[in-house]
Amino acid sequence: MRIYRLENTVKHYPWGSTDWIPRLLGKNPSGEPWAELWMGVHSAGPSKTRIKGKSVFLSELTELPFLFKFLAAGRALSIQAHPDIEQARKGFEEENRTGIALSAPERNYRDPSHKPEILCPLSPFTAMAGFREPGEAEELLALVERTGGLRAALKAGYREFLSALFTAGPEERQGLNAAVLEAADKSPPGNEGARRALALCGEFARDYPGDPGILSPLYLNVLELEPFQGVFISPGILHAYVRGFAVECMANSDNVLRGGLTTKHVDMAGLFRILSWSPFKPELLRPEPLRQSGAGGMKSPEALPPGAYGYKIPCTEFSLFLLRGPGAELEAPGDAIVAIIRGRAELAGGLSLRQGETAFIPRREAGEKLSVRGDCTLFAALVPG
Repeated sequence: MRIYRLENTVKHYPWGSTDWIPRLLGKNPSGEPWAELWMGVHSAGPSKTRIKGKSVFLSELTELPFLFKFLAAGRALSIQAHPDIEQARKGFEEENRTGIALSAPERNYRDPSHKPEILCPLSPFTAMAGFREPGEAEELLALVERTGGLRAALKAGYREFLSALFTAGPEERQGLNAAVLEAADKSPPGNEGARRALALCGEFARDYPGDPGILSPLYLNVLELEPFQGVFISPGILHAYVRGFAVECMANSDNVLRGGLTTKHVDMAGLFRILSWSPFKPELLRPEPLRQSGAGGMKSPEALPPGAYGYKIPCTEFSLFLLRGPGAELEAPGDAIVAIIRGRAELAGGLSLRQGETAFIPRREAGEKLSVRGDCTLFAALVPG
């Protein structure tokens, strides 16, 4: 089995953390934010490997349908949603016809792919995803002064609510910002969920004053994930990753339509065309032991015994697995990228990887297992089938 060590692209977005990715890689923090490390063949950040001393793009060896990442959120990413496959194809073709450059800041569709994704934290992680039940959102909004008009719009549905929020004038937004900061300081007693939501609103109001996204914790579900839990985000689900360190795997796409907490382009009409408007709270996924792991029943994520684990997700482009050595084995023959998050791993095929290192493993013959020796923890993203 041939295994290729990878050299990957780091993205230094402003919301990134200064230490999580450098610490994983064994590098000294440079002071600039390290937001994402991309593993895959996407043209905006392709991985490389070395063959006979020469640097070669991974895309010369394979056409991976997924993009694998380390994601380090020091502060909130933009509120966003992703298109389904048909919306992505149509949007990409339309923006090509109108002559919008792929690198243009107002571009929504940078490729013709959808972007289902799973996020699995390596640290405690805060995220927001899916609209709350309207009654719950109305109760939370009532804790903030100057939201009467928004609550009235919410009675007609989330489309009308977001329309009212996005079209608010500068003076109204300034007033909402002041009201949010006041409500966050008061913080209602006896309701931990409301306190947490208002605290996030206050944080956003300080980081993005006047942005329509400052109220998002009141109408989106706030999720607190433990290490190794996962959350799967389907197309059309409004979401934002707030703080924490994680691995993320998605279809090989960079299509994003934003809805707040950003200085980047926000296309309200484009976002509205792809949103799912029904209330929805994503299930928090736990890694499930695979049959060959011998790990027995599920334990807490922090105390998983050695073995192989999988995440059940409705996706055809990728599967995600967690392996904890020694002796973990995985019968999944598709092309794979593995990322070591702890310890040192000796992979079948002879390549030794330490914490922070990654590798590409080409498709294997039937019955040829991806196996691990050594005291380590790694994630493996694979092409299914």
